[in-house]
Amino acid sequence: MSFSLLPNELVLVILASIPPSGIEAFALIDTRCHALSLPALTVHLKHKHHAAAMHARFLHYPTRKSYKDLIEKGLVEKGMLPNLEYLQLNGDLHWLRAQTPEVAAEHDGWPRGRAANSQSLGLTLPAGFATFIGSQALIERLHLGGNTIELGELFKCTLQQDGGKGGHVVRFMCDQQGCGYWGLYMDTAGHSCVVHTESWDDFFCGCCEAGRYAAYAHPPVAHEAIVEAAASLRFVCVDAEWEEWMANMYFDGWIWGALWAEREVVGWDLEYVRHFERQKDTVFGGGHEKADRFE
Repeated sequence: MSFSLLPNELVLVILASIPPSGIEAFALIDTRCHALSLPALTVHLKHKHHAAAMHARFLHYPTRKSYKDLIEKGLVEKGMLPNLEYLQLNGDLHWLRAQTPEVAAEHDGWPRGRAANSQSLGLTLPAGFATFIGSQALIERLHLGGNTIELGELFKCTLQQDGGKGGHVVRFMCDQQGCGYWGLYMDTAGHSCVVHTESWDDFFCGCCEAGRYAAYAHPPVAHEAIVEAAASLRFVCVDAEWEEWMANMYFDGWIWGALWAEREVVGWDLEYVRHFERQKDTVFGGGHEKADRFE
């Protein structure tokens, strides 16, 4: 039977099996396919245009794990990266599953962070961010290898930082020794992305005030000093979608933990590994003038 003779019901079944990255090609088949795929196509193009806007605003430099151990064990090939379309990320954090008590116990000594109320930020937050940052139970499902979740001060970006778009940044994670920080960038148009900086050393986050990294803790810093120091920060965009970035963090952390403990990668983590595919991982966006700020 010719495809053109198929009833709409069967075409919709076919459409439901197509990943977001294939929606545009499907919509080009004919007028009917375009009409039937329009709802999914609209969502896909919105995400695509959002990513393009964030990559144009900041130098885009995806921070990825090397996956060297996975390559050495033959689980993935060099040049492959995870494709998260299978997770159908929608903000409900269904992928953020608790590890078994036995696995979680192996990493009890690592700090993970503490919950905070982000509703008072007054900006449009990415789906799932407020739920995650406000839940100690969800935070403790991550294995961060010494990095720590900690909601910091909200400050407005300077003209040099986001091109005068009026965006704000709030720090939500730091590494174990204050060498790298990750923040959530948001603007009044509803755009957001995950940004990274290595220059936040003027005010260390409070997550190191206790525990194994107490020696690195700085005394509390006044809000005015934080705002002044933040004006000199230089950001790169590591992911245009907060939930996508966090999902990669979740799986990468526990897979690293399994390999470190010489356990097999199984279950939900293995499913993630099975969705690695060859992708082009590039540094782009921002133009020469903006890129020069990060050299």
